[in-house]
Amino acid sequence: MLMRGLLASSFLAFAMLVPHQNPASQRKSPTQAQARQVTTAPPTRPAIYIPSEDGRKTPAQIQALKIDVQVVGALATTTWDMTIYNPQARLLEGELVFPLGEGQTVSRFAMDVNGVLREGVVVEKAKGRQVFESIVRRGVDPGLLEMVAGNSFKARIYPIPARGTKRVVIAYEQELPFVAKKDGDALSYTLPMGFDQPIGRFTLNVEVLEQTEQPRFTSSPLQNFELKPWQRSFKAEATREHFKPDSALTLLVPKSAEASGSFAQRFNDERYFYLSLMPRAPREPRPSPKKLLIAWDASASAANRDLSKEMELLDRYFKRIGSCSVALVIFRNEPESPLAFAVKNGDWKALREAIESAPADGGTAFGALDLSGVKCDEALLFSDGINTFGPAAPTLPNCPVLTINTALTAQHDRLRFLAESTGGEYLNLSAETAEQGAESLKTRALAFLRATYEPGAVQELYPSAGALVRGSFGIAGKLSKERARITLHFGYGKDERFSRVVTVGGDDSTTAPVARLWAQKKLQQLMLEPELNRPSILQLGETFSIVTPNTSLIVLDALSDYVRYHIVPPADMQTDYFRQVQDEDRGKKEAEQRHLESLLSQFKERQNWWETEFKPLPKVQKTRDMKDAQGTERGVIGGMAGGVVGGVVNAPPPPSPQEQPAARRAEPPRPVASPSMQVDIAESRSGANISADRLSEVSKSKKENRKPDAEPETKGTITLKPWNPDTPYLKALSGTPKADRYAAYLKLRAEYGSTPGFFLDVSDLFYRDGDGNLALRILSNIAELKLEDATLLRVLGYRLKQLGQHRLSVWASEEVLRMREEEPQSSRDLALACAADGQEQRAADLLWNVVRKPWDGRFRDVNLIALGELNAVIGTAKSKINTINMDSRFIRNLPVDVRVVLNWDTDNSDMDLHVIDPQGEECFYSHARTLLGGRISADVTGGYGPEEFLLKKAIPGTYKVRANYFGTRQQSVIGATTVSLELYLHYASGKVENKSVILRLTGNSRLVDVGEFVFVK
Repeated sequence: MLMRGLLASSFLAFAMLVPHQNPASQRKSPTQAQARQVTTAPPTRPAIYIPSEDGRKTPAQIQALKIDVQVVGALATTTWDMTIYNPQARLLEGELVFPLGEGQTVSRFAMDVNGVLREGVVVEKAKGRQVFESIVRRGVDPGLLEMVAGNSFKARIYPIPARGTKRVVIAYEQELPFVAKKDGDALSYTLPMGFDQPIGRFTLNVEVLEQTEQPRFTSSPLQNFELKPWQRSFKAEATREHFKPDSALTLLVPKSAEASGSFAQRFNDERYFYLSLMPRAPREPRPSPKKLLIAWDASASAANRDLSKEMELLDRYFKRIGSCSVALVIFRNEPESPLAFAVKNGDWKALREAIESAPADGGTAFGALDLSGVKCDEALLFSDGINTFGPAAPTLPNCPVLTINTALTAQHDRLRFLAESTGGEYLNLSAETAEQGAESLKTRALAFLRATYEPGAVQELYPSAGALVRGSFGIAGKLSKERARITLHFGYGKDERFSRVVTVGGDDSTTAPVARLWAQKKLQQLMLEPELNRPSILQLGETFSIVTPNTSLIVLDALSDYVRYHIVPPADMQTDYFRQVQDEDRGKKEAEQRHLESLLSQFKERQNWWETEFKPLPKVQKTRDMKDAQGTERGVIGGMAGGVVGGVVNAPPPPSPQEQPAARRAEPPRPVASPSMQVDIAESRSGANISADRLSEVSKSKKENRKPDAEPETKGTITLKPWNPDTPYLKALSGTPKADRYAAYLKLRAEYGSTPGFFLDVSDLFYRDGDGNLALRILSNIAELKLEDATLLRVLGYRLKQLGQHRLSVWASEEVLRMREEEPQSSRDLALACAADGQEQRAADLLWNVVRKPWDGRFRDVNLIALGELNAVIGTAKSKINTINMDSRFIRNLPVDVRVVLNWDTDNSDMDLHVIDPQGEECFYSHARTLLGGRISADVTGGYGPEEFLLKKAIPGTYKVRANYFGTRQQSVIGATTVSLELYLHYASGKVENKSVILRLTGNSRLVDVGEFVFVK
């Protein structure tokens, strides 16, 4: 089971698990007050677990642990070198999860491959996941380390051999904070440990380089562990056998208030410098506001904040300022209207009740937060800063904004930017008391205003102007000369109070990671606007081997894997790599050309089909009723009615999805009938069984194209079958008066809120009841679960599109594309969301990308389906689409009367689309063409769609649409397979009508009635 410990300072939590399970949120927090009662305290020590034979977790054995700490100036690098022993007689997969504190950044990830330690290389985050999961399918796992929510990191590591060991190395870097002590000012370093099991061999090395004054340990797990002079440095080292390090190591490095240190390093033919100094200046009193704004993040993640500390902070704050007017804005997926309060003589009871009664519910959408219209002297924003729902750039008021966080996991960079860009300050109270926070609210800190220097001597200084000084101050840049003289200006607000003149450059032989520290400071700047700076963030991570929100570190097993996925390997493998990549690139170009020629042949066949006029057979004598066997459908959550099509009540079940798809395609076609139709079962009216001569008698060629805007010859309607899952929570809510339903939902989420399906179902209920705002809030909780699961986001995107929230649907689809670029559905889903949002050119470009690429064989016919959608966009666009980069041979719009598209969310699954026409003929995977001209795309048995049904010209009558949940080999995070069906009337004609439905299915081989088309003359 994955351990989800969170700690402000660095530690490692290592969980061995078989099989891998995605962590689900365990929050049970209908209101913020209740939320604090259910928040689980984080572990305070590293821990390793493996599953025992009976399924319970037991502590794993750390055979060896070596920790190296190196301090240079104000910089510290910590390296954990771990050897894990697997005592069981089976392979185990490990998942390493650890959060880092503010300002700490992973700089190294390595693991042993066939007994040799191999360094991880930087790869784009989305590509890293794609490669990892692709290799997993082949039964060979790489190692992958990536950043997840906040400043947390995780790594999957496999294999840990049966009764064998696995070595893993991880390092992180940080700037040390300054602390004022009675016996002298110093820099502080802490290494949390606190193991409760002995380690086979434990080694601890600590070095403080270029240091003249004696550093000291204030706490240590080792007795008599002391730093001793060594050359111009201090060093301590010790090794213990079968030792239990059960307490933290704390180090103080003396530094005088005016001390400064400068380091230079040459990297990639450029010279970098880092400068640290400690400008001592008291905080100035902050003016008390007369008009205060409080922006309160009441999303579901508010359950992870320390509400009691926040209330104490506000209590101390209002006692100080006495009286003021307050505007309270509560926000989640969207902001509520401001509420006005008057605080008199520190009494803020009414305001407190309003805050504490705000339910912790919904996603966090900073992009929807517009505070520009609120008049105020000062603003307090309470949040963890993690945006989960839509764009992330809020509009702030015209006053200083103080951002306040009490959560252990937070987006520190965003909160600092929101504060310091307005002249405010970020208060990270996760490791401070409310009293300390209240003192910070009373005063304002010293700020770095600007730097001046000889023109051309220095480039790219970070941080930029406006950064607050927190004890020690570090700045990094590039040198264009051997040395440079820089003047640093400091003050409060915009008022300069003093400056410091320093010289940087000179000796560049330091062991300090100066270039990477410069990159980290630049990264902090870029992360203030991550979407805008995404390409620069990616380039920075790749160049300096930094794990960022956009990059990961990956270790692959074989050179062929680096070549296959175009990932540059470690230096010792690069010569062979570049040679093999050239050979592979030539083969890929040839494969793409072969793909286009094959697709063109398919497209010509579709055009021939479209130009053929199909006519119905004469009516046959009706001899007896053929009805579906009716009964409760166990395969549908909610017990929807279903049965066996064609009257075959006791037919044997189809083969399992593990069998070869050919076994299913070889089935003979079934004579079928709609439930209300009588047919002669002695005659099969199947296009698959009729001769070519007979077929020519009932169809003829039609060469002219029907214009997209032509009036349809028949009028049609779409009707969807009602679907209501039979779940305990929906039964409870349905029996609750509408006025009390939201409160009832908040109580129920304490029990069911860790399951995404709960939010899908309840959101549907509120939407059907006409409360679209609450429906959207409830739905947005899916994003707040923070599973970072593409499957979940894909379902969210479908549902947002269904609700008409096209902008948000585009956002969700963009997130999926970043995670799953290797799957055509990701580009296709985004394209269709863009088309619905009016972004027609972007939709066309994305669809052409799907069309032209040869995809994995499990995504059958996706190119042809996307080609039809591309032509529909081009043929019906409000403005002309630029097709200059598209092959003109593929541009031709083919409108149809009936189109049905089936998608599903679970990979390695088999769903089937069935359409029964007015003549009783069923079109499905083993009967792909009908006499009326109905056609269905290739059967998808190993991916997750799409499957498509087309009928150019509909005759009067009813066309029934069904979905068959044939089976799955993969568990969905929602607990069932989510099926999305889109029903189109007069598709690509310029007069299209569309209805969609989303179902959650379980159980194998279950037919579900979805809806129907009805055409009349």
